[in-house]
Amino acid sequence: MSLDWPISNDNKDDRMTSFEALFDAAVDKLQVLTKDEARHFIEKGYVVVRGAFDRALAATICDVAWEELKDTGIERDCPETWLQSSGMGHLRGYMRTQGNGEKILLKEMAPRAMMAQQDVAGANRLPGRGEQLAWGYSAIGNLGDEAAVWEPPAPEQPGWHKDGWHFRHFLDSPEQGLLVVPLFTDILPESGGTFIAPDSIKVVANRLINLPQGLHPDSVQGAGYLIPGMVEQCSEFEEMIGEAGDMVILHPFMLHRVSVNPSLRARFIANVAVVLDEPMCFSREDDNYSLSELTVIHALNTTALDFEASGPRKTVVPGPFRDEEQREKQHLWLSQEMLELHEAGLITPAWGPEQGYMSNAGRELLAQWSARKD
Repeated sequence: MSLDWPISNDNKDDRMTSFEALFDAAVDKLQVLTKDEARHFIEKGYVVVRGAFDRALAATICDVAWEELKDTGIERDCPETWLQSSGMGHLRGYMRTQGNGEKILLKEMAPRAMMAQQDVAGANRLPGRGEQLAWGYSAIGNLGDEAAVWEPPAPEQPGWHKDGWHFRHFLDSPEQGLLVVPLFTDILPESGGTFIAPDSIKVVANRLINLPQGLHPDSVQGAGYLIPGMVEQCSEFEEMIGEAGDMVILHPFMLHRVSVNPSLRARFIANVAVVLDEPMCFSREDDNYSLSELTVIHALNTTALDFEASGPRKTVVPGPFRDEEQREKQHLWLSQEMLELHEAGLITPAWGPEQGYMSNAGRELLAQWSARKD
């Protein structure tokens, strides 16, 4: 498939007339990814980097996780003990471990993983050129529940979300430059692999470019009122599978959700947010774009675009960590946004609340909340 979408743009010099030229310039700087893998990232919003780190390291991280889980009564060789939960709507067998406090400096222990992230985000866009990228020994487990019924990914399911609960979301937000998922176990089909919606990149990009004032992070989390209206525009859904030692790099606009694991093949991954040194830019004078930036440009079917945030860039305390005062403050801010977008015609589809999403369809209730004072 060609990546040639010439579009006139009054704010861009005529020297670059095709997306293909921008893409080729980015490919010339690749260290690990192939041209086909780079193209896949731009077109699908993700790439699987095979053998990004040693399987022995993956096994060690799993050993650390199982040892920690022992303290909660979970035994590696006894699936009957796996049905506890620590999050994700009390999905049985889903839990997060804290790790042992040690760091895995990718430059030393997984250089291929480091270079692949440099390839996608741009080494010069990462703090310290990406040479300080590191993981911990924490893990996210989806251990398995034989009673669970696996269903393929589809729009009208709970829990779809865009990552980033700690900042106001803009088209160019640097706080979540990439979503990186190292696989610590083999993940077979129907075995707890994360569900993703590859064509959500375009949907999210179109939403954000038309809302330069930014969005409250709660609007796009697992119960976010904007999620149903975005995910129902998607028609491409996949299950994240691979082998221990693989690493999946996802664009920050990728909508995704957890899946059940009826296989009793315990799945361990991590979910690492890669922060950029500065906001993404989609109108660079030297045309020196990262693959992540080109993915947005491609999704919006142009060769360059000017974007300027019109609202304040704010740090937000994630929902689970808010005290009562913070909950009230964020609720009022979110309710005002929900009312404003309701009046602009962005209204949660009727099926949203049925799947556990918030809704801004009730204008009167929203108006009451927005009228309240701190």
